[in-house]
Amino acid sequence: MSKEPKGFISWKDAGPRKVVDGCPVAPDRVKVYFNLQKDCLSVIDAETGLLYCHAHRVDLRNAKFRVQPAGRERVLREKRKNVHAYVVGDCYDIGEVSKERFRLVDNELFEKYSICDCSDKPYDYCEECTPESSEEFRGGYYNPYKHETFVDDVEKTPIHKSSRVILRDKTAVGPHYNIFYIPKPKKK
Repeated sequence: MSKEPKGFISWKDAGPRKVVDGCPVAPDRVKVYFNLQKDCLSVIDAETGLLYCHAHRVDLRNAKFRVQPAGRERVLREKRKNVHAYVVGDCYDIGEVSKERFRLVDNELFEKYSICDCSDKPYDYCEECTPESSEEFRGGYYNPYKHETFVDDVEKTPIHKSSRVILRDKTAVGPHYNIFYIPKPKKK
């Protein structure tokens, strides 16, 4: 990975955090937006409103897509970007795509294990290590000049919430979209 921009705070370097089962964890609920100055994602603790860290990939559960109307109006009026749209959700994972995970063994030791075996395949990543590449996910985006809300990339229908959202910046591997979400099941 290339050198991070000045002021980039990685998850490893983030300030005080909670400890669960002896492991430091991110805030329970976070707001995530694309940081134009640092060309990455900013992760804000939703409880305190303070910056927690910067990241290239964030996995959220029980997420809601938020657009502040006054901020959008300001963008339209001034033709200048500002932070007014974000995704808020339960923080599940922050960091790079990795085929390896760690699990607690005997309440004290961490054991490294692989979540997939795609390294022996002709491609670099699979649906196990990059779930956003699976059929279950759809792409989404937000453009204040065209839409009042986040929208589905294909159908252009508004997105308001999702059980799971993965946000990535432009450095991430896989499909070229930056917002992946699981759509609500269609009513029968």
